[in-house]
Formats: sequence, structure tokens, C-alpha cells
Amino acid sequence: MLVNDDPGSLFALNTILTDLEASIETASSGEEALALLLKQDFAVIVLDVKMTGLDGFETARLIRKRPRSKYTPIIFLTSHRATDLDRATGYELGAVDYLFMPVAPEVLKSKVQVFIDLAKRNRRRERKDVELEYLNQALKRELDHVTRLNEALRLEIAARRQAEDAAQRSETERLIVQHAGDYVALLDARGGWVYESPSYSTAFGSAIRSEETYFAIVHEDDRERVRSAFFSLTEGGLNTRLQYRVPVPDRGLRFLESEASVIRNPAGEVEQVVMVSRDITERKEMEAYILHQSFHDALTGLPNRLLLEDRMKQATAHSGRQHAPVAVLFIDLDRFKDINDTLGHAAGDRLLQEVAERLGHCVREEDTVARLSGDEFVVLLAGLHDVQDAALVAEKIVTTVAEPCRIADRELRVSPSIGIAIFPYDGQNMDELLRNADTAMYHAKQEGRGRFSFFTPHMNEAAARRLSVGGALQRAIQDEEFILHYQPKISAASGEICGFEALIRWPQADGNWMPPAQFIPIAEETGRIDSIGKWALREAASQVQRWRAAGTEGCPIAVNVSARQFRQDSVARSIEAALLETGIPPSMLEAELTESAVMTDPAKAIQALHQIRDLGVPISIDDFGTGYSSLAYLKRFPLDKLKIDAAFVRDIATDPEDAAIVLAIITLAHSLSLTVIAEGVETAEQMTFLIEHDCDELQGNFFSRPVPTDEALLLLKRGRFDVVDQAKKGGEHGSRNRNA
Repeated sequence: MLVNDDPGSLFALNTILTDLEASIETASSGEEALALLLKQDFAVIVLDVKMTGLDGFETARLIRKRPRSKYTPIIFLTSHRATDLDRATGYELGAVDYLFMPVAPEVLKSKVQVFIDLAKRNRRRERKDVELEYLNQALKRELDHVTRLNEALRLEIAARRQAEDAAQRSETERLIVQHAGDYVALLDARGGWVYESPSYSTAFGSAIRSEETYFAIVHEDDRERVRSAFFSLTEGGLNTRLQYRVPVPDRGLRFLESEASVIRNPAGEVEQVVMVSRDITERKEMEAYILHQSFHDALTGLPNRLLLEDRMKQATAHSGRQHAPVAVLFIDLDRFKDINDTLGHAAGDRLLQEVAERLGHCVREEDTVARLSGDEFVVLLAGLHDVQDAALVAEKIVTTVAEPCRIADRELRVSPSIGIAIFPYDGQNMDELLRNADTAMYHAKQEGRGRFSFFTPHMNEAAARRLSVGGALQRAIQDEEFILHYQPKISAASGEICGFEALIRWPQADGNWMPPAQFIPIAEETGRIDSIGKWALREAASQVQRWRAAGTEGCPIAVNVSARQFRQDSVARSIEAALLETGIPPSMLEAELTESAVMTDPAKAIQALHQIRDLGVPISIDDFGTGYSSLAYLKRFPLDKLKIDAAFVRDIATDPEDAAIVLAIITLAHSLSLTVIAEGVETAEQMTFLIEHDCDELQGNFFSRPVPTDEALLLLKRGRFDVVDQAKKGGEHGSRNRNA
């Protein structure tokens, strides 16, 4: 019994298994499968895991509760990614196998055939007497059928010899012959034509000649095999079944499946052979289609992991003989998820097809381009003269894929990050080579994306650290190990603390701190930044509430919203939840986003920013000047503040170019009625320059490093910074005076 709620998959499975010597029942749901089990028993059940209504696991549990089906073999078959827990659940329910689509047809057929054979043997052992009787009856029916067929053929042949006009045949006899099979032929012991049914004449016409043998209509590549099987049958067999091709005029190449039985004379000699054939072309085409789908990606038509593995085995074996290196290029599209999230999966799929086509243009005909999953591709370069040839191909791929393409009436650009592993130096098998190429690809991303990187052994150590940090992050989120430190923002006009920026810190068990630059990118990659960001919003809002309860008026706290958080539709709801939970005024919590985050999809960013602004929460753009903002969009963004990136502030007192950039940003911000904040202020000279050129707020270690909560509260209580005196004294670091 085949159980699957997808009609296409059910049809494909039925087509694959139709050759097996067993009847097949199909069910499109778990409920329908249980109903069939009430009517009959089965040798094996092929059960889909993910189904609507009763899923595969629940259906299996109910099957096991029925005494008669308690030990019926169950093969789980699924096209979904299964976890170890899924597989464990399947085997706990008594599954004999757990297969993943796509699966090679011959593999599935062989596994199912094992249990069909086992059921037959068990049935013979348990009901031997009944089986013998049933077999006798079956043989008798078969003998009767052959007798009737022979008689019908004899009558038809006699009628044909006697009648000059085929139209005078007996209607009854004609129907008997017509329903005996698609094609019926009576051949002599050498394969010559004695009689052919009308279907043969219709299909082959004059190609059938009485002086020739049956083998003349068989395709020349199959002819000798059919001839050999025929004469093996006449020399001592009873019957045989074979498949072969025949060219049919005006219909092309067709596949026939024939059952041949001998007719012996009273002396026991083979006198004639009955061939009953049917056209199985559609079934063969379906099998070929399923086989192709099993080894190719449905979206791009590229080889999938199974075919890649086969070609990699061939390439590495040949490399070992020729001593020619083989390169594996692991390709990942940078920020492809942003396109899926903003334009939809249809546009993402079209982009993947375009990338697949471009990759094919970058390699030789003998090379392999495969798609593993999502936006991950692999290029297999065999028979290289030099390892550096792989670098040339990688450079070509980076350039070609990065070219703009127009999809959904938009011009899109996507860059590839590529990791390269070389056989035999970086791995001896496919798993090692892919793993190391994947590691090198992540290194390329960390180096700036849109580039390639060769694998080196030390990268494995970095990958192991990433894996370790990723696991520790989940624990830290659950146990709330993170804390926030606060760096003050100083009013350039008054020296008053006008706000704080919340900066996350992660203390370790050994007393050290893990730098944010080390764990934040990993949190972004793994999606854990969402939980961390929500926690930071709640904690910052709670801190404002505690300061106000301690008797201070408090001041706004700016919280960094990651690019991933911002792309989520729920970021405004997270901010709103933090405000409702703490009851603080919305103006006391600021959302701080990077320039690149809002420019990924400006149209969507405008909508999201308005949702935040409608809550009454101020918005600032961080690291301004490092991205690629369009002034047209900048005017439309509902912003309150711009933060000048520390990279421009660092040398403003000595570098005229940096000074000019900072002045331009200040002028631009003021023209848009935005407050300007300079971060990374480290010296009195920087502070003096910024004050003289009308920067509104200052932030940096010159005033205070990021400090814990209690020290931040002391800063609030101790009063303003005397920025004028500090500038005059040439940067007397940290000088503070209580406000008179």
C-alpha cells in the first residue's frame, strides 16, 4: 500500500513499483489507509511522513494498535529534511526503513521487493495447504486461459485462411483476439510470422512480411537480445517476459513488453510461440523522468547532491591516476535571503535560475555545476593543470554573477562568496571536500563577501570556534547571561548627558568578556540575534524605569536594532511590547539602525520606520557615511538623528578629507532638520573641531567608556561635562565639574 497526500508523488510511486509482482493499493491520507487496512492485509506499507490530517507518525501508531497489522513492515518516505529526532521516532514506531526523496527507482523497487518476497514466504509457511490449493486453482485457470486463447487463435487463423475479406470475421472471435492483449502474434519455432492481430497491422503495416521473422521489427540494438531469449524459450522454457524497443512508422520509438509462451505438439516439440505484447512507452518515459528528477534539481535543472557525489567519485579516481588536482568550489549568494524576504520566493527562484545559467557559462563542458539547496551551489573542476586555475574560474564566477540582472521589473545585484578545496590536499572524499570548501566560503564572507578564499587548515579551528559560540549563545539566551553597558551622549552646547547608547556585553565563566564583534556576527548567521534584540529592548526600557524609580529623571537609551531584526515585520511590535511592559514614555527609548540596514530595501524600510515612529520612538541612523544612502530616500525616511561613523571622526583634526566629509554630513543633517551625533570622540582636538562646526551631540571614550548600570547612574547624578574647559586645556581626559 502506498500512502501519500500528494497526487503527483502517489502516481510516480505507483508507476515505479507497477512492475513488482504484487497488487498495489493507494491511499491519499492516513484515514484512507486505515480504512483499507480494515478490508485487507498488506506485505509492506510505504508511508509519507508529512501529510495533512493524520501525519505519517500518527498513522503508523494506529496501524501498530491493530493486531493484524502490528508487524506489517512500514517504510517511511519523505521529501522533507528530517532531524535525528524524526528518524528516531520512525524507528520507534517499528519502521523497517526511512528513505528520503528523491530516491533512485531501482533502490525503492529492491527494498519493497524484499518485503513482498518475505510476505509470500510467510504466507506459504502459515497456510501451506490453502496456498497449494490456491496454486492449483490458479494453474488450472491459467491453463484454461491458454486453452481458450489457443482455441481463439486457431479459430481466427482458420477464418482468415478461409475468408477473403477481413470484414467477414466473426464479431465474437474478433473481440476475443482484440481483448487478448494490445498486440498478439503467433510465431513458428524459428520466429516467422504465422498470425498477427489487427493491432500489429495497424502499427507496422507493410513492415510485417510473411517471409521475414518477428525480429525484423525489433530495434537493431535490442534485436540480438530478443532473438537469444526467443530461442532459449524454444529450447526448453515454458514462458518468458522481456522488454525491448520497436520503431513504429509515424510514432517514433516505442517500448513493448511481451509475454511469450510455447505451444508443443503431441511429441513434445515446440511447434509455435504465442507473443502477447503491450505498449509500455508512457511507463518507460515516466521512469526516465523520475530517474532524472532523482539526480537533478527541479528548479534549475542542475545536478543535485546525488549526481554530484557520483561525478566527484569519478573525478577523484581519474585524478589519482593522472595526478591532476580536482577543485571543489562552494558558492553561496550573499544576502540572498533579503531578496526572498522583500520580493518574494518567485523572484528569488528566478534569480537562482539566472545564477545557475551564468555559472554554466563560466566552466568547461566537462566540469559540473550542481545546486545543493537554497542559494548554495557547487562547481567541480576536474583535470586541472594547476591549482591556480581554480582561482581564475572563481574570479570569473564572482565577476559574472555580480553583473546586474532584471527580475520582477527591478534591477537586482547579488554577489557570490566562494570557498575552494583541492583534492587530494584538502580532503579525500566528498564530505571532507564540501565541508572544507564550506569553511573557506564562510571565511570569504567574513573578509567582506563577493570574493573567494582557498581552504587552509587553521580555518577549521575558526569554524569549530563558531560552532562552539553558536551553541553557547543558545544557553546564554536561555540563562540571560548578557548584560548591557551604557555609554553617555553629551550635548555639545551644554555638556549635559542627553542620552545613553546601550551596548551588549557577554561575561564568560573565566572572568573575561567575549567581544561583541566575535559573537554578534554568529548570532546574525544563526538567527539568534532576534531573541537577543528583543531582550536588549526590554532590558533598556526596564533600566530607564529603574533610574526613574531611583529619583532621577533618567534620559533616553538608544538600542541597536540589527539588520535582521529590522527586516522582520515584528520589530515595531517588539518595541511596543517593551514600552507597555515598563510604562516608560516612548521618547525615552530610541531605535538605532545602521545605514546599510535601511538601504537594503528602501521602500519597505520607509513603512517599517513609520511603524516605529508612530509609537513615538525617536530613530537614528548609525555609522552614517559608510553605506550608500540615496538623498532622495533620506528625505523620505522618518528620522530624528544621524550618527557620524567613528572612522571619519578619528582623523578630523589632521586629515582634510575626513574633515570635509564630517562637515558635509553635519550640513546635510541640519538641512533635513536632523540632530547630528559624532561617535568615537577620543581627543580634545576632535571635540573642539566638532563643537566649532555645530555638531549637536558627542559620544566617545574621551567622556566615558561604556559602563555598567551603577556607574551610569553616578554619571547622571554627578552633572554635566564642562566641554569648554576641556577643550581649552587640551583634552584633560575625563575632567568633570558638578553643575552649579
